[in-house]
Amino acid sequence: MIRKKYDEPQVSPPAQESAGCKTPRSYIRAATKAATHPFRASILKSLKEGDKSTVELEQVTGEARYNLYHHLNALEQVGLVGWTMKDNKTKLYHLKTPNAPEVAVIILSEDDVKGKKEKFRKVIDALGEVEGEAIRNAGKITSAEICLYYTWEANNKDAEK
Repeated sequence: MIRKKYDEPQVSPPAQESAGCKTPRSYIRAATKAATHPFRASILKSLKEGDKSTVELEQVTGEARYNLYHHLNALEQVGLVGWTMKDNKTKLYHLKTPNAPEVAVIILSEDDVKGKKEKFRKVIDALGEVEGEAIRNAGKITSAEICLYYTWEANNKDAEK
Protein backbone atom coordinates (compact mmCIF):
# COMPACT_ATOMS: atom_id res chain seq x y z
CA MET A 1 0.00 0.00 0.00
CA ILE A 2 1.38 3.38 -0.99
CA ARG A 3 0.58 6.19 1.39
CA LYS A 4 0.37 9.74 0.13
CA LYS A 5 1.75 12.69 2.00
CA TYR A 6 -0.88 14.82 3.70
CA ASP A 7 0.02 17.86 1.63
CA GLU A 8 -0.61 16.06 -1.65
CA PRO A 9 -4.15 16.55 -3.00
CA GLN A 10 -5.93 13.23 -2.93
CA VAL A 11 -8.49 12.44 -5.59
CA SER A 12 -9.86 9.26 -7.02
CA PRO A 13 -7.88 7.60 -9.81
CA PRO A 14 -9.23 7.89 -13.38
CA ALA A 15 -11.84 5.35 -14.35
CA GLN A 16 -10.72 2.44 -16.44
CA GLU A 17 -12.07 2.55 -19.97
CA SER A 18 -14.35 -0.34 -20.73
CA ALA A 19 -16.18 -1.07 -23.92
CA GLY A 20 -18.59 -3.44 -22.26
CA CYS A 21 -19.15 -6.27 -19.91
CA LYS A 22 -19.61 -9.55 -21.76
CA THR A 23 -20.55 -12.45 -19.55
CA PRO A 24 -22.72 -15.41 -20.55
CA ARG A 25 -25.68 -13.73 -18.84
CA SER A 26 -25.33 -10.12 -19.89
CA TYR A 27 -24.07 -7.95 -22.72
CA ILE A 28 -24.82 -4.56 -21.21
CA ARG A 29 -22.08 -2.00 -20.77
CA ALA A 30 -20.17 -1.95 -17.51
CA ALA A 31 -21.42 1.49 -16.41
CA THR A 32 -25.02 0.48 -17.07
CA LYS A 33 -24.59 -2.77 -15.21
CA ALA A 34 -23.03 -0.97 -12.24
CA ALA A 35 -25.69 1.75 -12.11
CA THR A 36 -28.67 -0.58 -12.37
CA HIS A 37 -27.64 -2.78 -9.45
CA PRO A 38 -30.32 -1.97 -6.81
CA PHE A 39 -27.91 -1.13 -4.00
CA ARG A 40 -25.60 0.90 -6.25
CA ALA A 41 -28.62 2.76 -7.61
CA SER A 42 -29.46 3.80 -4.03
CA ILE A 43 -25.88 5.07 -3.57
CA LEU A 44 -26.11 7.09 -6.79
CA LYS A 45 -29.48 8.52 -5.82
CA SER A 46 -28.07 9.55 -2.44
CA LEU A 47 -25.01 11.19 -4.04
CA LYS A 48 -27.31 13.09 -6.37
CA GLU A 49 -28.32 15.12 -3.30
CA GLY A 50 -24.67 16.00 -2.58
CA ASP A 51 -21.26 14.68 -1.53
CA LYS A 52 -21.32 12.11 1.27
CA SER A 53 -18.83 10.28 3.44
CA THR A 54 -18.93 6.51 3.93
CA VAL A 55 -20.46 7.04 7.37
CA GLU A 56 -23.27 9.11 5.83
CA LEU A 57 -23.77 6.54 3.06
CA GLU A 58 -23.94 3.77 5.67
CA GLN A 59 -26.72 5.64 7.46
CA VAL A 60 -28.66 6.33 4.25
CA THR A 61 -28.36 2.84 2.76
CA GLY A 62 -28.24 0.69 5.91
CA GLU A 63 -25.47 -1.40 4.32
CA ALA A 64 -22.42 -2.67 6.20
CA ARG A 65 -19.23 -0.73 5.53
CA TYR A 66 -17.42 -3.65 3.85
CA ASN A 67 -20.23 -4.08 1.30
CA LEU A 68 -20.48 -0.32 0.89
CA TYR A 69 -16.79 -0.08 -0.07
CA HIS A 70 -17.23 -2.94 -2.56
CA HIS A 71 -20.12 -1.17 -4.30
CA LEU A 72 -18.43 2.24 -4.23
CA ASN A 73 -15.35 0.68 -5.83
CA ALA A 74 -17.48 -0.84 -8.58
CA LEU A 75 -19.07 2.56 -9.28
CA GLU A 76 -15.67 4.23 -9.19
CA GLN A 77 -14.14 1.76 -11.67
CA VAL A 78 -16.72 2.61 -14.33
CA GLY A 79 -16.34 6.36 -13.76
CA LEU A 80 -19.69 7.11 -12.13
CA VAL A 81 -18.33 8.06 -8.70
CA GLY A 82 -15.21 9.86 -7.53
CA TRP A 83 -13.90 11.03 -4.19
CA THR A 84 -11.84 13.72 -2.53
CA MET A 85 -10.28 13.88 0.92
CA LYS A 86 -11.69 16.22 3.55
CA ASP A 87 -9.42 17.15 6.44
CA ASN A 88 -6.93 14.47 5.29
CA LYS A 89 -8.99 11.76 6.96
CA THR A 90 -12.48 11.56 5.49
CA LYS A 91 -13.29 10.45 1.95
CA LEU A 92 -16.17 12.37 0.42
CA TYR A 93 -17.80 10.59 -2.50
CA HIS A 94 -19.45 12.49 -5.35
CA LEU A 95 -21.08 11.84 -8.69
CA LYS A 96 -18.90 12.33 -11.74
CA THR A 97 -20.53 14.13 -14.63
CA PRO A 98 -18.33 14.05 -17.72
CA ASN A 99 -18.77 16.59 -20.52
CA ALA A 100 -18.98 13.80 -23.08
CA PRO A 101 -20.65 10.84 -21.34
CA GLU A 102 -20.79 7.39 -22.88
CA VAL A 103 -24.00 6.50 -21.09
CA ALA A 104 -26.67 8.08 -18.91
CA VAL A 105 -28.82 5.86 -16.73
CA ILE A 106 -32.13 7.11 -15.42
CA ILE A 107 -33.42 5.02 -12.54
CA LEU A 108 -36.97 5.60 -11.37
CA SER A 109 -38.11 3.87 -8.20
CA GLU A 110 -41.68 2.90 -7.38
CA ASP A 111 -42.02 6.17 -5.44
CA ASP A 112 -40.80 8.13 -8.48
CA VAL A 113 -43.29 6.38 -10.77
CA LYS A 114 -46.23 6.78 -8.37
CA GLY A 115 -45.32 10.32 -7.32
CA LYS A 116 -45.36 11.67 -10.88
CA LYS A 117 -47.83 9.27 -12.42
CA GLU A 118 -49.09 11.58 -15.21
CA LYS A 119 -45.61 12.64 -16.31
CA PHE A 120 -44.40 9.04 -16.21
CA ARG A 121 -47.38 7.97 -18.32
CA LYS A 122 -46.45 10.62 -20.93
CA VAL A 123 -42.90 9.22 -21.07
CA ILE A 124 -44.23 5.67 -21.54
CA ASP A 125 -46.63 6.84 -24.24
CA ALA A 126 -43.80 8.68 -26.04
CA LEU A 127 -41.59 5.59 -25.88
CA GLY A 128 -44.42 3.57 -27.37
CA GLU A 129 -44.70 6.07 -30.22
CA VAL A 130 -40.96 5.86 -30.90
CA GLU A 131 -41.09 2.05 -30.70
CA GLY A 132 -44.06 1.89 -33.07
CA GLU A 133 -46.47 0.19 -30.69
CA ALA A 134 -47.84 0.94 -27.26
CA ILE A 135 -45.94 -0.34 -24.24
CA ARG A 136 -47.94 -3.32 -22.99
CA ASN A 137 -49.33 -3.29 -19.46
CA ALA A 138 -48.11 0.29 -18.97
CA GLY A 139 -50.37 0.74 -15.95
CA LYS A 140 -48.60 -2.12 -14.17
CA ILE A 141 -45.10 -0.59 -14.39
CA THR A 142 -43.67 -0.10 -10.89
CA SER A 143 -40.15 1.13 -11.67
CA ALA A 144 -37.95 1.90 -14.66
CA GLU A 145 -34.34 1.93 -15.78
CA ILE A 146 -33.67 3.90 -18.94
CA CYS A 147 -30.23 3.86 -20.57
CA LEU A 148 -29.13 6.54 -23.01
CA TYR A 149 -25.97 5.82 -25.00
CA TYR A 150 -23.92 8.57 -26.64
CA THR A 151 -21.57 8.74 -29.60
CA TRP A 152 -19.16 11.67 -29.68
CA GLU A 153 -17.34 12.64 -32.87
CA ALA A 154 -14.61 15.22 -33.27
CA ASN A 155 -15.96 18.58 -34.47
CA ASN A 156 -19.54 17.35 -34.11
CA LYS A 157 -21.74 20.45 -33.83
CA ASP A 158 -24.56 18.43 -32.29
CA ALA A 159 -22.28 17.23 -29.47
CA GLU A 160 -22.96 20.32 -27.38
CA LYS A 161 -26.76 20.25 -27.69
